[in-house]
Amino acid sequence: MPSPKNAPFDVLRLCNSERDAVLVSIRISKLSQKEIAARVGVSKQALSKWVREGIPGGRVRAFCNATGTLLVQQYLAMHRAMREASGVRCENDRIGEIAAIAMGEVA
Repeated sequence: MPSPKNAPFDVLRLCNSERDAVLVSIRISKLSQKEIAARVGVSKQALSKWVREGIPGGRVRAFCNATGTLLVQQYLAMHRAMREASGVRCENDRIGEIAAIAMGEVA
């Protein structure tokens, strides 16, 4: 399986949500959800849940590998950067910072 490729910026900027990025990635792949789920190593039901609720952080790269596009990873990185630039933090950012301190990753 070839390495996933970055999506064009125009595609990235047209995604209004992570769900958009997930659905576009699936469409770009030309694979069924069942085929993508098998490549990731999850059930089709689990993948359907990811479409509705978002991909767990630890599975984003596997999803990108399965679909052949880094669109979801790009989308998440872009929105993280936008939150940081605006000074707006979401609960997930806050929890991540606390966990990093607990694991000794932040001085």
